[in-house]
Formats: sequence, C-alpha cells, structure tokens
Amino acid sequence: MNNDQLNILTKRFQTTMIGALYQFEEHFGYLWGLDKDDVNLTDSEKRFRLKWENTRNEILNLGNSQLRKCANDFDNTKHEYKYKFYKKGYDT
Repeated sequence: MNNDQLNILTKRFQTTMIGALYQFEEHFGYLWGLDKDDVNLTDSEKRFRLKWENTRNEILNLGNSQLRKCANDFDNTKHEYKYKFYKKGYDT
C-alpha cells in the first residue's frame, strides 16, 4: 500500500469514527451538558460526562487500532500472479 492509499484509508476510518461520535453527541449530549461549562454541570451531568469521555476514548482507541491492523493487513498481502502460456496450434 502506498502513502496515498494509506492516507485515504486513514481519512475514511477517522471520518467514520468522528461522524459516529458526532451523532451520539447530537442526540445524547444533553445528558452530559454538552454546551455547558464544567462549573455549571449538575451532578448527573458530571457523571454522564465522565462516562461519555471514557466511552469516546475507548471508541477512538479501538478505531485507531483497527486502522493500524487494516493497514498492516494490506501491507502483508502478497500479490501473486500466475501466467499460462499457450503455444499456437496446441490444445491444453
């Protein structure tokens, strides 16, 4: 895999991870006071924010780990070609 291909693969993985996290923030961010300052959070929002930050980090770590494994898989793929030559006038 060349560098351009690796960059494309990396961008696709990152876009997928960040896009998914964004959807969770859009739909559930109110639980952890997404648009609030830390000092203005309720106790419940503080607990949810901590859970969200841990979950978000786990998702990003897992996605980055899978990206590295995928890139490594492509680098280790052997490109094997088989050729069969025929001499004109002979059946095989």
